[in-house]
Amino acid sequence: MADDTEYTESDIWASPDHAAPEPRPKTPRTPKTPKTPKTPTAQDRQVDREAALQKELEGVRKINESIEGILATLGRTDGNMEVVSNTVSNASTLLNTWTRILSQTEHNQRLVLHPGWKGATEDLAEQEAEALERQRAAERRAAEEEQRREDLRRRREEEEERRRLGAPTPSRGTRGASRTRMTSRGRVSSRGGTASHLSDNNRFGTASSTRGTSGTGRGLGTTRGRSRAAR
Repeated sequence: MADDTEYTESDIWASPDHAAPEPRPKTPRTPKTPKTPKTPTAQDRQVDREAALQKELEGVRKINESIEGILATLGRTDGNMEVVSNTVSNASTLLNTWTRILSQTEHNQRLVLHPGWKGATEDLAEQEAEALERQRAAERRAAEEEQRREDLRRRREEEEERRRLGAPTPSRGTRGASRTRMTSRGRVSSRGGTASHLSDNNRFGTASSTRGTSGTGRGLGTTRGRSRAAR
């Protein structure tokens, strides 16, 4: 007991311990009653429709702006391609000019170093001689063509003259012969092929007689020429 009643000085001055109170259990909250949905009115529906249309309009405007941007880009690309094409064309022209200059330089170098070159005056004289030779050749060809046409025309005239002289003159005898031939041909249809054979023989006989006379005439002309030469 003495031990329990004895307190030290530190125990006297020490403050008593206060234990923390136990937490009280939380009471559950009562659930809130849900609000009843409002039925949309015709005005609300009109507002929603206008909002949807405005949204679609904004989307269409954005698409149009995108397309306009693409078209502008294509236009700039086309302009750039034209610039590139002009640059390539100019470069090609310069290369062709440079190639011609190099070719002319090489030609001049070969011409100067050639041992048979006698100067520009000799070249001009040779060019004039070549031009004159070409002109003479053209004139010669034209004269030959004219001579050929003249020979052809003369041959045609001679053939026409021969045909005109060789054709028999119409007379009563020939008319009678033609009538007999016509009658003989008419008899062919009735009697058979004998009359036609005879008419053909008569025809060949007349042709041979005319040829003989023409040959005789030629022979006479030859004898006359010889007699004149003898005189």
